[in-house]
Amino acid sequence: MKRVILLFVSLVVMAFQLLFAQSFTVKGKVIAEEGNEPLIGVAIMQEGTNNGVITDIDGNYSIEIKGVAQATLVYSYIGMQQQQHVVTPQTQKLDITLKSDAQLVDEVVVVAYGVRKKGTVTGSVSTIKAEKMESVPAAGFDQALQGQTPGLMVMSNSGEPSKAAAFQIRGTNSITSGTSPLFILDGVPISSSDFNTISPSDIENISVLKDASSTSIYGARAANGVVVITTKRGRSMDKAHITLRTQWGISQLAKGEWNLMNTAERIQFEKEVGLDAGQDYDLLSQTDVNWRDMVFNDNAMLQNYDLSINRATERLNYFVSGSFYDQDGIAQGSTFRRYSMRANAEVKASNWLKVGTNSMVTYEEVEQADQGSYSLSSPISACRFMLPYWNPYNPDGSLATNANGGWTGTTVNPIEWMDNNPVTNKKYKVLSVLFAEVTPIENMTYRVQFGADYTHSTGFMQSFPSYQLNNGLGVAGRQSNDILNLTVTNTLNYRFDVRHDHHFNVMVGQEGVDYQAEGFNVTTRGQNNDFLTNVTSGTRASSWQDNTTAYSFLSFFGRAEYNYDDRYYVELGLRTDASSRFGKDHRWGKFWSVGLMWNAKKERFLQKYDWLHNAQVSFSTGTSGNSEIPNFDHLALASGGWIYMDAAGIAPFNLRVQAGLLPQGLFPAVSFRPDPAGDFRLTHQFSGKGIELLFGNKGWEDLHCQRDHQHGAEHQDAHIDVSLSASGSQNPFQHMVTSSPKVRSLS
Repeated sequence: MKRVILLFVSLVVMAFQLLFAQSFTVKGKVIAEEGNEPLIGVAIMQEGTNNGVITDIDGNYSIEIKGVAQATLVYSYIGMQQQQHVVTPQTQKLDITLKSDAQLVDEVVVVAYGVRKKGTVTGSVSTIKAEKMESVPAAGFDQALQGQTPGLMVMSNSGEPSKAAAFQIRGTNSITSGTSPLFILDGVPISSSDFNTISPSDIENISVLKDASSTSIYGARAANGVVVITTKRGRSMDKAHITLRTQWGISQLAKGEWNLMNTAERIQFEKEVGLDAGQDYDLLSQTDVNWRDMVFNDNAMLQNYDLSINRATERLNYFVSGSFYDQDGIAQGSTFRRYSMRANAEVKASNWLKVGTNSMVTYEEVEQADQGSYSLSSPISACRFMLPYWNPYNPDGSLATNANGGWTGTTVNPIEWMDNNPVTNKKYKVLSVLFAEVTPIENMTYRVQFGADYTHSTGFMQSFPSYQLNNGLGVAGRQSNDILNLTVTNTLNYRFDVRHDHHFNVMVGQEGVDYQAEGFNVTTRGQNNDFLTNVTSGTRASSWQDNTTAYSFLSFFGRAEYNYDDRYYVELGLRTDASSRFGKDHRWGKFWSVGLMWNAKKERFLQKYDWLHNAQVSFSTGTSGNSEIPNFDHLALASGGWIYMDAAGIAPFNLRVQAGLLPQGLFPAVSFRPDPAGDFRLTHQFSGKGIELLFGNKGWEDLHCQRDHQHGAEHQDAHIDVSLSASGSQNPFQHMVTSSPKVRSLS
C-alpha cells in the first residue's frame, strides 16, 4: 500500500512539473547602473530560441517561457555589458542593472580598416584615449599627444597657436623624402595643416601604428608610420546627454627672464667703453624698459567652449557638437580663433543595413607674428638689440614713432612694425564621410565609404604707406587656395571559426584617392592711403603667381588573420598601389607584411603568476612605401612667367628629365624593406597602476631615385619603450628610450 501511495505522489509531482514546464512568465525592470535610469529597448532573448522581447518606456519587460522548466535569458543593450541569467518557474520577477561597457571599449584597439581586441594585434599599436587629450589646453590634438605614448615624438617648432607640431614614429625613416606619418581621420587622409581644424574634444581615441605588420596595409604612404584618429560616437543611454566644457588659461614663454642689461647697467657699460659722448644720462636714466616684456605677453589669454549632445539606442547613434576656441599667442600680433561643428550619426535601417556619416565644418581666423628673421624692424628679432632707455610708448600710452617725435632710438620702433604690417589668414574647411555597411550573411560585412575633404584658405597682408620705412608707398597682397580631396573605400570582411579553437578573419578592399589643388597670389605696391591699402589701389603689381597641382592613388589590399585558442596569432597583409607621382615604368608598387605573435600568458606554466598580466612575443617583417615626392617630377615640364622682348614665353622646368638624368624607369616609389623586426612585451599592473616594457629592433633599406643620382642606405634602429601609468591620473607618466638612427652604409 505504501508503494502505491508513493507512486501516486510521484506522478502528481511530475504532473505539476510538466504543467509548469509548459509555460511560465518572468517579469522585471532593467535600469542603468549609472544614474539608476530605466533603459528603453533592452533586448531580452531566451538563449537558443527566437523568443524575445524589449523593455518599454519605463524599462519594464515580461517574457513567457514555454516548453522548458529552466531557461537562460540574455540581456543586451548597445554600450552596456551583456548579462545572462537562469530562470525557473519560481523566478517570477527579475530586476536587472546593466553596467556600462566603458571598460570593454578600453579593450578595443583601432587598427587599419577595422578594430581589434586589445592583446590580439600582432603589430605594434599604441592607443591614446580621449581623457588624456581633453584636459590639455591646446588648439589641436597634436600638442596634446606630447609624452602620451612611447615611440612617438611630437615636437612643436613654433610658439604660434596655429602652427602644427612635427611627428616622428620611432626615429627618422628617410634621408631625402618625407618623414611625417600618414594621418587618417575617420578613414580619410588629412595633412598636418588640418590638425587645428579638429577640436580635441571631438576625438574618441588615437591609434599609433608603428611597425611593418600594422602599417604595410597602407602601402606607399606608410613608411613613417600611421596615426589613425577616430571621432566620438553616441554613448549608450536612455536619454540624450548634454555636456558643456569650458577652459580658461594663460600662456607665457617657457624660459623666464632674459639676461639683458637694464638702463643703469647700459649706462655704466657705455661709460666704460667710451660711448658716452653727447649722451644726456640724467634724462635717459628716467626710462628703464625690459624689451622682452614689450614684445612677449606673459598673460596671453586662452578660452575654449565645447557643447555636445549624444545618444545611442538600438537603431540610432548620434553625436553633435559645437566648439569655440580663442587663443592669443605669446608674441604681439599673434592670435588664433576657431569655430567648429561636428555631426556623427549612424542609423540601423534594418538587420542587414547600417548607414551613417561623420561630418565637420570649421572656420578659422589666424594672425601670425613676424617669424623672427634677423632685422632691427621686426619685433621678435629686434627686442634683443633695443636699448633699455628706448621707450616704445609715449607717456599717454600711444606708440612712439619718428613722426610724432616720441621715438628716441636710432632705428624704427619695432613694435610699430606689427601695427603697420598686419597679416591675416582665414580657412574654411568641410570634411564629410558617408558610409554604408551591409551584412548579407552572418559574420560577413561589406562596407563602402566615400569621403570629401574641401578646404578654402585666404591670406591678406598690408604694409601701410604712413609707415616710415615705406616712404609713403604702401604694399598689399592677397592669396587664395582651394583643395579638394576625394576618397572612396570598399572593404569586405568575413570572420569564421573552425572547431571553436581556430579563428579566421579575412578582409579584402579597394581604395581610390583623388587630390586637386589650385590657388593664386598677387602683390601690388604704390598705395598712398592707409584706409585704401588694398590690392586694387596699387599702382603696379610686383609679384603674381598661380598654381595647380593634383595626384591620385588606386589601391587594392587584403589581410588574413588566424589565431589558435587565443595563444598563437598569424597575420598576413598585402597591398598594391598605383600613383600618378610615379613614372609609367614603375606606376605600381607592391607591399606585404607578415606578423606572428605568441601570447605566452595563456600558457599553463605562466597562468599561476598573478602578478604578470600580459606576456607576448611578436615578430613582424614587411615593406611599406614613401610617396612624399613632388607631383609630376618624373615628367618633362615647361614653366611660364618668362619674358622675351616684351613677349610672354615658356622654358623647360624639370631639366633632369630633359637631360635624361631621371628617365621613367629610374623613378620608383621610395620603398622600404625592413630587416626582420621583433618585439617582446611585458605588462604588469599593481594597485591600479601599470608598467609596460617593450624591447624591439627595427631596420630598413632605402632606395630613393628622386635626386639626380641613385642613393641607397641601410638603417638599424634598436628601441626600448617604457610606459608607466596610474589610474585616475589625467597625465600618466610615460617614458621612452630610443636609440639614435645608425646608417650602416651609404652609396
